[in-house]
Amino acid sequence: MEKEPVVFTRYDIRGEYPTELDEPFALRLGMAAGTYAKKKIVVGYDTRTSSKPLVEAISSGIQSTGVDVINIGISPSDKVAIAGSYYGADFSIMVTASHHSWSRNGFKFFYTKGNGFSNEDMAGIKKIFMEKRFRKALPENRSATIDKEREFHEAYIQRAIKSFKKYFQKIDAKIVVDCCNGAAYNTTPLLLEKLGADVISINCSKTPVPDVSPEPDEENRRWLVIEMAKNNADLIVGHDPDADRLYAFDKNGDWISGDEIFCILAKIVQAKKIVASLDTSKMLEDATGASVEYTRIGDIFVSKKAIEIGADFCGEPNGHYALPDFSWYNSATFCALILAAKAKDIDGIRRDLPKYFVKKEKIVLAGNDAKEAKMKEIVQNIKNNRKYTLLSDLDGIKFSDKSTTCLIRSSGTRPVIRIVAESKDEKHLEKAIMRIKNEIL
Repeated sequence: MEKEPVVFTRYDIRGEYPTELDEPFALRLGMAAGTYAKKKIVVGYDTRTSSKPLVEAISSGIQSTGVDVINIGISPSDKVAIAGSYYGADFSIMVTASHHSWSRNGFKFFYTKGNGFSNEDMAGIKKIFMEKRFRKALPENRSATIDKEREFHEAYIQRAIKSFKKYFQKIDAKIVVDCCNGAAYNTTPLLLEKLGADVISINCSKTPVPDVSPEPDEENRRWLVIEMAKNNADLIVGHDPDADRLYAFDKNGDWISGDEIFCILAKIVQAKKIVASLDTSKMLEDATGASVEYTRIGDIFVSKKAIEIGADFCGEPNGHYALPDFSWYNSATFCALILAAKAKDIDGIRRDLPKYFVKKEKIVLAGNDAKEAKMKEIVQNIKNNRKYTLLSDLDGIKFSDKSTTCLIRSSGTRPVIRIVAESKDEKHLEKAIMRIKNEIL
């Protein structure tokens, strides 16, 4: 029996190119996707050098099943997600490895609502792929690739402007924008300019640069603060290669954490009903007074729940945020516009946010079996300890004592257990971590 490729994860497909996935893999995946579909599939991609050949291969596989391909070219994740509904497709596929290294690539699938595929539907695609049960169209019924790159680019830009103007009329600020030489290179800078911002574009080419890390964290983007100061700018906003993540520095050159961005955006748009992943800080509730419903960690769970309850904002503190007025999927582009509209006020909004201290730890184990056994032991220890109040066991276990909230969960891909604890009192936090280590771990 053929061994299952390691690139299939619970939510998407990612691996090293060309050792773990290549054009023949993409061709076969396209045949599986086309068999799963009925009439047409939207395809977009990021700027990796391997993306275009993988798009050509997956498109050929889709067409072999008699299903049309709507090609929208280089596009950020939200653009690919939105296009499915716009063109009446069965679903959309983006070729990207997101924030992973430039040497990797992969595939993300989106429903026409704009949210990511569930584990069940990804499993359905994988089953067809493994069993090679492909529908085959007769040569005369073989479908086509329809080029909609220019048409949908204009539609996306106009949609973003229209949605933005529900909140603000223009952006009166000087903004440094970093697109990581990724898929938002011709969306975020262009939209900022069209809405009135004075824009300093950095890493806004469609050609990846190996020295520019696709993981835009504080350490590897700190150098942009010099550019901001040199240009007397008000804000830095930036993305990863597929632009589903947003990061920012305020005008003082201070990194704005993912939880802070979540709170700031929620306050700016006056969100009332929010869906957030379990690892989100209690700061969100305290700062906004909104109704917050928590889900398992992962954007597919967040957006699914947001759609179910009709939330007006959703996200995760890793930089994923979505405003349904524009897209149900994470849109770093659109959320960057909203943040930029209040650029001159961001540091003041930050100062007014409730202050929480956060501590992160991790346990590295010998393998996934050891990880699962250890996680079961931790859950049981917490449930048996009367000092703690159980908040959720939806994804790992979240619990609290009188002053500290803690989430312990296992990594989905590595033999690692992660611990995140927060408290308004730094001394209590340190004591709580020591107690958890001694009593629970």
